[in-house]
Amino acid sequence: MKKIIIIGMNYIGDTIFITPLIRTLKEHYKDCIIDVVNGIKGIDILKENPYINKVIINDKDTLEYIKKEKYDIGYTATTAFYGASMLYKALIPIRAGVNSELRGFLLTHKTSWKKHNRHIIDTILSPLEKLNIEVKNKNTELFLTEEEVNQGKTKMQNIEKALIVHGGATRVSKRYNKENFTKLLQMFYEHTKANIVLIGSKDDLDFSNYIKEKLGNIIKEDFTNKLTIRELISVINQGYALIGGDSSPLHIANALGIYSIGIYGDTLPLIYGVRGKKAINIENRKKYCTTLKSYKCEYIKRGCKTVDCLNRLKAEEILPHLLEIYK
Repeated sequence: MKKIIIIGMNYIGDTIFITPLIRTLKEHYKDCIIDVVNGIKGIDILKENPYINKVIINDKDTLEYIKKEKYDIGYTATTAFYGASMLYKALIPIRAGVNSELRGFLLTHKTSWKKHNRHIIDTILSPLEKLNIEVKNKNTELFLTEEEVNQGKTKMQNIEKALIVHGGATRVSKRYNKENFTKLLQMFYEHTKANIVLIGSKDDLDFSNYIKEKLGNIIKEDFTNKLTIRELISVINQGYALIGGDSSPLHIANALGIYSIGIYGDTLPLIYGVRGKKAINIENRKKYCTTLKSYKCEYIKRGCKTVDCLNRLKAEEILPHLLEIYK
């Protein structure tokens, strides 16, 4: 029986991106044991995953734990140097990952990074080819207990075919501004009369309050700052579609298989876009951004100060995507 350790990610959205890797390793090695080292912010994403034996919070004691467990295979899903270093120091015989941050000498099985040339999931999965493991399915996935599913149904009771709206993100250069979002939701409701539900953390209260002030009774429910991560997943699971920036709720929706409409600013859909038949990625970088500015924005330091690609993206340009899935 193979014992496998995966060095995962730190944040919620990033952790979702490693779920195809976990599934693929379990399908290939079948009776293997898979443990995952992950940052504490993302561990709720891995709860109830049937392919995982144990989730280990990444802290100062993690390396010693890995050494004692004597794993057969170590796989660093993170591209950071510490992922490969941890596997090397633990003396794991097979160490797989991409050759990023000059860490290739620490790995026994590696592929080139190809930064910014492919989706992050493809980057995470690429070292599997060096292990002669076939990837059959690249879809992300999340798992809920029956109790959690019912919890979501209760919270979303009598809210059918809901459009879930998330206006937040880690930085302003990933957020579609509230004025344009308000106009978009107003036009959407006039065409469809569909239920609109707001979600977000405490950092998104200003956005949600602004939307409610401007749109009033159009908003069916507001869950902003009212849900834990697992409750949020259960609520999104009951939605019909979700629209928002490149942030964890968008990728949760994509993993749950509901319509996922991403509005992209200073991150590229090529790398972080939602995928699948129900995925829509919207950006206007080429229309509103110079080549030099775009390069600086995504590839060097991020955080465009003017956010032209978002602020000048009109609600009228996004509306047809929503109406197409609500026709």
